[in-house]
Amino acid sequence: MSTNPQEEVYKEFLNYDWDSFSDFQDGLKQILDNYLDNLKEQDASITSIPALDKQQLIDQAKSFFYCSHSGNILNLDDYLQWKLHNGDKYDKNKKITELDSAEDESLQQSSSSSSDPPYSSNYQELVELIISGKPVPGIKQIPDTVLTEESSKSQASQRVKPWEKAAKEEASVN
Repeated sequence: MSTNPQEEVYKEFLNYDWDSFSDFQDGLKQILDNYLDNLKEQDASITSIPALDKQQLIDQAKSFFYCSHSGNILNLDDYLQWKLHNGDKYDKNKKITELDSAEDESLQQSSSSSSDPPYSSNYQELVELIISGKPVPGIKQIPDTVLTEESSKSQASQRVKPWEKAAKEEASVN
């Protein structure tokens, strides 16, 4: 049975040794630092990058560095879709990934209030929930309603247009 050449690229990408790739580590640090600086400019109280944003930045950086280094072409969306359905079979680092996910979940649970459900740290799960139309944990559902009360009446006079202003001035001169 012959395998899809793109699937071979996905497998290689999935099991790539990112920890020993120093160019990637340096580039990722710079990307994350710049992103955090941008967030802090918008809101000074922010101290860290949200988990979903951070994962997306990491995935995009990995894709860029992998394609640049290997010469292969990798569509990140297609890869994530493939990984969702096939990644467990080929992931040599699966145990490490499961431990990281468990640590992320426990950190999120301890930092959120007990009444709110935790945000999902898994991008693929979030995508599946959105695609299937299921509610996303931690996101408040706001009903689509239209106010039935009467709206307020406009009290300001309508602004005079430039051509109307000119016409009034001509009328007053004549």
